[in-house]
Amino acid sequence: MSCIRNEKENKKTLKIDLKQQIVKDKVPKHIALIMDGNGRWARKKGSERLFGHRNGVESVRQVVEASGELGVEYLTLYAFSTENWKRPKSEIDGLMSLLASTIRIEIEKLNKNNVRLLVIGNINDLPGSVAKQLMNSVEITAGNTGLKLVLALSYSGRWEIADAVK
Repeated sequence: MSCIRNEKENKKTLKIDLKQQIVKDKVPKHIALIMDGNGRWARKKGSERLFGHRNGVESVRQVVEASGELGVEYLTLYAFSTENWKRPKSEIDGLMSLLASTIRIEIEKLNKNNVRLLVIGNINDLPGSVAKQLMNSVEITAGNTGLKLVLALSYSGRWEIADAVK
């Protein structure tokens, strides 16, 4: 038991030491991440692809928290491209279910931490219940002034160019 406690204390100390080394005016205003490799990571571990996607949620949680703490203005997560619609239906259904449940679980914490949720991409492609939940969450956090968390869903380079022209 003391080994576990010491490990947690060491991680906390390391986190504090690293935070003290950050130069605040050097923190980027916008960070964009392409979420890729969770399925391959799971396969290497002998698990289903959705196992990797579920584990990726914790990484996202940590990145969102750290970005907010550091004063990043925008964090864009490229989470589901138009190419992803070509995956097996079971994986797509699992990803949509994971997205919906994660938003449902995290929205209160995002709101409490002054995070504003934004969504880009062709939201009309998403299952109706998922799109509705996302848009409701966007409304809930609309008045927040901290980190802007941008989820890119059903997006492509072509979509981005067309949206920029509009």
